[in-house]
Amino acid sequence: MLLLKTATFPSSAAELTRLLNECLRQTFIVNADPTSLHEDSYPHLKELNISLDGARLRDNPPRSSPGSSAATPALLVDRLTLNASALTLGPATVDVSLSARTVQFIQAPSDDNAIVLSIDNAIDGKIEISASPSDLEALIAKIAKSEAGKHGVTIESVQLKLRSKGSRSLSAEVNLRARKSFFSASIRITGQLDLDEELNARISGLACTGDGAIATLACGVLKPHLQKLEGRGFPLMSLPLGEIRLRDVQMMAGDELSVTAEFGSIT
Repeated sequence: MLLLKTATFPSSAAELTRLLNECLRQTFIVNADPTSLHEDSYPHLKELNISLDGARLRDNPPRSSPGSSAATPALLVDRLTLNASALTLGPATVDVSLSARTVQFIQAPSDDNAIVLSIDNAIDGKIEISASPSDLEALIAKIAKSEAGKHGVTIESVQLKLRSKGSRSLSAEVNLRARKSFFSASIRITGQLDLDEELNARISGLACTGDGAIATLACGVLKPHLQKLEGRGFPLMSLPLGEIRLRDVQMMAGDELSVTAEFGSIT
């Protein structure tokens, strides 16, 4: 949801732009103002565009939710777009795009006397989130090297294999080459990733195997971290969807790991 730091809804498109930029800057580290819009007859907008290319999610972004007061209409947007290539979310980097037509935003006061802006309904909404397997390999390698290094184990290589098991499920296999002194071993970590209809990903079935003392040591080092991930859910994207529900959610593994979904008003 978008939190506007004002008790009164902005009276002009220029004021709305300023408040949206302020909101997004408090949530993301960006190089330029992310919001641009073209008005029709305010609060009717022809376009609302948000660009978060190269942005980084802040460690502790502000969060707020509507209070007990009823929501009221705020904006009608003919076309909404959000593009965020190379968006950094914690240790991961992803590409995100969202588009929709005829988007109705509603407003509600928050408990701290600000305005919470969210989507009430839309037409032809589409979302895509993608990540490169090489980026995921680099992330896994960074974590594995950091933890194994504390125990004198060197991780020499990491290879990630992803395989689709269904429209919203995939299996993952990570092969690592570990070395301690003059001895080396191959380690295999396997697991499953499932996605629900609200873009929450859940990891399960994690296991670490290998032959020899080095593999046993490395798996012992990594096991506590795998246990923390077991059954854990990760929201891939928090959207101000309101009464909108996602449909046709799919997760595909190929040259990219991609998640796609469509949304529209409940009928």
